Amino acid sequence: MPQIQLDVIDTVVIQTLTKCRVSVKNAKIISDSILFAHRTGKGTHGISRLPIYVKKINNGSLNPTTEFSVVKDRKVVAVLDAENGFGQLAAHKAVEMAIEKAKEFGVGIVGVRNSNNFGTAAYFLNQAAQENFISTIYSNSAPALAPWGGSKAVFGTTPIGYGFPVGEGKAPILLDMATSFAARGKIRLAAKNNEKIPLGWALDQNGNPTEDPNEALKGTLVPIGEHKGAGLSMIVDLFAGLLTGAGFAGDVLNLNTNGEYSRNGHFVMVLNIDFFMSPEEYQLKIEYLISKIKEQQTTNTIKYPGESAFENSKTNSEYVQISDKVVSEINQLLTQLELNISM
Repeated sequence: MPQIQLDVIDTVVIQTLTKCRVSVKNAKIISDSILFAHRTGKGTHGISRLPIYVKKINNGSLNPTTEFSVVKDRKVVAVLDAENGFGQLAAHKAVEMAIEKAKEFGVGIVGVRNSNNFGTAAYFLNQAAQENFISTIYSNSAPALAPWGGSKAVFGTTPIGYGFPVGEGKAPILLDMATSFAARGKIRLAAKNNEKIPLGWALDQNGNPTEDPNEALKGTLVPIGEHKGAGLSMIVDLFAGLLTGAGFAGDVLNLNTNGEYSRNGHFVMVLNIDFFMSPEEYQLKIEYLISKIKEQQTTNTIKYPGESAFENSKTNSEYVQISDKVVSEINQLLTQLELNISM
């Protein structure tokens, strides 16, 4: 796979989005989230989705201006309507608002309705951690998992995220997980690259295990922990979908729609450490926890959630690998938009 400069990805994303009526300010946030995904090793949530964003803007199912309206705004809780705009911008705004509430009240909760897929949840967990706040993020998604014992997908892979600051220059604890063995984005990318997927990731539409990503996308994904993963998917749908007023119970659509709104919902909660203990006490305790984890290893093999991604971001500080297929698709898009740049 070719090595692509991060600066090139940044330029391509910003110029493409601004060509499609996204403001420069908003394009920079979206690009930053895409770069974060590539740097941390989650390229499935990166630039490969750019053609989908352009398609959705052109077919009217993605609002390029992403102008939020406030549905409710109380002391601790707010609900935003993303007006079918970018999920990255909706989640970024929700974290900002939740932090401001947490500064005053110790906790801030913001729900978002009528949004889209927001990429990698770790980006927004990191946003809070960099300001020394603890965060929880849930987001629902298009049907991919069946209720335990069923055969028809109702719940999504529903990103679940938890973030804890660790200290300046250190990897924050960022647990970003799906409720399936593999994120749906990994299966889509495998299909795009004509690659097989491991057995155990998904079932075809007849309920049989499959290595074919195209058949997997027609069927259902396998939940982690069997009934436990299926139960978690339902809980996230309750928080991020039903409670926020977004689509839920199977009504959320995939990111790549042909004119229909996706109706994703997000739930963001931010906690102010100062309301629990002093920053100095928290720092001592978090360092003690990490030391207890690390002392179990004989070699440098134990990583806490978010640590490997943090190390990846240092390794991938200038270049990342992107498949030939994705590079070709992006260059085709740039030609169509008459942009005099290429990857």
